[in-house]
Amino acid sequence: MNKRKREALNMFFSAFLVIAYVVCSYFITQLADSVTSPNAYGAIILAVVFFFGLLLFYATRVGDGKQVIRFSPSVLVLIVLPAIYVVSAYFAVGLPLHEQISNSSVVMYLAAVSLGYGIPYTFTSGFEMVAAEDVYFPEHFEEKADEEKAEKDGGSDK
Repeated sequence: MNKRKREALNMFFSAFLVIAYVVCSYFITQLADSVTSPNAYGAIILAVVFFFGLLLFYATRVGDGKQVIRFSPSVLVLIVLPAIYVVSAYFAVGLPLHEQISNSSVVMYLAAVSLGYGIPYTFTSGFEMVAAEDVYFPEHFEEKADEEKAEKDGGSDK
């Protein structure tokens, strides 16, 4: 299968996953309405929407190449920690902004989606296309990068 067809197939299945998730989550939230405890209902909705964030991460990160593993402190500080606080403030009565967050379900949904998306994005960034020789001979990759840098530096003087 050529690369273009494979990319189209990946995009189709990613879109299908998101659409299937939305349909399934509708039915799950309808079943969760029968739960009498508001905290249990909130936990079920949180889990469903958190899973949506994970699914969005997967749908936007499919591809060919090598999986890039890295730690991103900016994503951790700007996305994950605020989302954890919003989720905590939703359940913990004593935290500041508890009333405002518990009265606004949209804020809770956004925090859960960003938490589901932000946690894997803190540790991976997706796929990069890497030549096979760069994987098997990393010193060749470093030499090639040094040569490109030298060409760029030498070309800027002209």
